[in-house]
Amino acid sequence: MARKSCSIKEFSWKDWIFFYQKKSIKNVYLRLNEKGEFHLSLPYYYTLEDIEKFLIKHEDWIKKTWLNFKNKVNEADQVYFLGKKYRLVLKENLFKTKILKNEIYTPSKLEFESFLRKNSKIIFLFYLKKWTQKTKLSYTHLSVKKMKTRWGSCNHKKGYINLNLKLLEKSLKAIEYVILHEITHLKYPNHGQDFYNFLAFYMEDFREREKEFKLYK
Repeated sequence: MARKSCSIKEFSWKDWIFFYQKKSIKNVYLRLNEKGEFHLSLPYYYTLEDIEKFLIKHEDWIKKTWLNFKNKVNEADQVYFLGKKYRLVLKENLFKTKILKNEIYTPSKLEFESFLRKNSKIIFLFYLKKWTQKTKLSYTHLSVKKMKTRWGSCNHKKGYINLNLKLLEKSLKAIEYVILHEITHLKYPNHGQDFYNFLAFYMEDFREREKEFKLYK
């Protein structure tokens, strides 16, 4: 009859804590779970000295695995808002999303998206009003959605303008450029010379602004 496994215990070594459990196995198994916890499965005969010897032998793997995990966590926690990088911090006890220095505090990712949508309407409508008044062009409907391949689009026949929610990651100058770009499509559906002449007449630095979309972040 197989022996029952012991309860999970802790072992502190260098900068890490290892959770270990003894089982009816011949080999040692070490893994890092999704919470960032190292777990060891050990044969019954393993002592604390044996564990330490094992960890010393596999120290390079432990460091590399931990570093990869931390990098993934940091990347997942990073967001861009209006051209600036922030660390997104989830605080369940908050009522709404707040920006403090280099961090954005939010009760949930769902509420953070709601925060983005509210701000997108405010910013997008501001620039739509500004440039439709200057160009004397008009649209009939604005739609803000998540788009995979476009920052914006325009149905010139119906007067519909669609803008990507991810535009909120870019600077205000870049957002303004995309909005004028789509407004220009109300008059010139294609990217012909007349389109670019019109765009350059109202925004002389549009080529400089569009470079932001070619940068990898």
